[in-house]
Amino acid sequence: MAENRHNIGTSSRHRGIAMIYVIVGLTAMLGFVSLAVDLGRVETAKTELRRAADSAARAAVTVLPQGISNAKSAAITMAFSNKCDGTYVVIAATDVTVGIWNKSTKSFSANGSADNITTFTAVQVNANRTKANGNPIPLLFGQILGASTCDVKATSIAALISVSTPLTQFVSAHGDPWLAGEPYSTTASEPDTAYNSPSNNNHPWKYDIANPGAVDTASTTYADSSKVARSDYSSGEPWASPVAYNVTPGSIVQVSVPINSSNMSDSAGYLTGGTGSYTADGSNSGSYLIYSDDAANPSLPQGSQTTAGSEHGISNIEAPINSLIGVFLDKTSSTNGADSETAPSGIDYSTQTARDYLSVEPQINQSFFIGNGSTSSSVQQTIIVPSNAYQMFLGTMDGHEWSNNVGGYNATITQFQVELVR
Repeated sequence: MAENRHNIGTSSRHRGIAMIYVIVGLTAMLGFVSLAVDLGRVETAKTELRRAADSAARAAVTVLPQGISNAKSAAITMAFSNKCDGTYVVIAATDVTVGIWNKSTKSFSANGSADNITTFTAVQVNANRTKANGNPIPLLFGQILGASTCDVKATSIAALISVSTPLTQFVSAHGDPWLAGEPYSTTASEPDTAYNSPSNNNHPWKYDIANPGAVDTASTTYADSSKVARSDYSSGEPWASPVAYNVTPGSIVQVSVPINSSNMSDSAGYLTGGTGSYTADGSNSGSYLIYSDDAANPSLPQGSQTTAGSEHGISNIEAPINSLIGVFLDKTSSTNGADSETAPSGIDYSTQTARDYLSVEPQINQSFFIGNGSTSSSVQQTIIVPSNAYQMFLGTMDGHEWSNNVGGYNATITQFQVELVR
């Protein structure tokens, strides 16, 4: 009997020890589950928050030429378009700092000025999901171990790294944007309705003609005033190819055209010897006459205002006459023309509001308004170079017959590469 009592006591002790092992084991397993589940959640949140900070920094530095306030607004808006742990990312203006990035020391400073050699204009964005901000990442199993939340932070710095030194290009009023990339002898535009009138000396040539190797410079002059209307173009006709500028996909471009007496163009002025009266934004003493490319819709009456249609694979546009117009082409189109490609939709720049964009990201083969490179309130505008772009072509706006225009613009072009440097 005593032996049975001994066996029973021993068995009870064994069961008690086993229970302790089970409890300890379950606790350990629970800890591992907590670590796996919560760690995964926190790491995912870190990735999402970093992605939001990166996109906010890139957005901010892209519009930085338009002012610090616009840069901060762009960062806040872009951050909020991203989610972290299921909720939109919220940052404040104080989380966005404008400064410089030192490429040599790989350091960011809120003070100093960029020299575009070793130091570059930059924006730093801090994104926080913390207890101090009232939005930490909640933990599921960690609460059992006394850790109910986890702080997550992300910092990103984007800089405007200059691709090249600013380049001043002369944009002739003869430059037809719809001849961008077209090979020698390609014709564009369409005959003026007065072309067949022998007594009308203002229309000596039927079409505009491409010659990429003979783009007008600031010193190019045409002095023959004896031309009259004829059934074909004259050997003395000005070439109409627009000027080309090499670009890097994903970079941003700024264009500046000073308004002065040497930066003027005019339409139908070749034979009249005029010096021009239009500035690059299309203003003629405050007047803005809206034109479209007539050859994009040859069945419509000349002077029709529409964004429909295309010419040589480049979209139509509504924009002020004689204003500075741009178009991006890929490498194939820059060499052989865009005729075989499908043109994107045209853009309407007939209102000042439309022309006062802060940033524009045109598509390949889509003509767009540049003007003098600034809004009507003198805010620098930003052009985002599309992917696969090879060259940006610059010409002027007209409905037809660029060949009888006069003058042109000296446009200074600066290109920056937006880089995430940290």
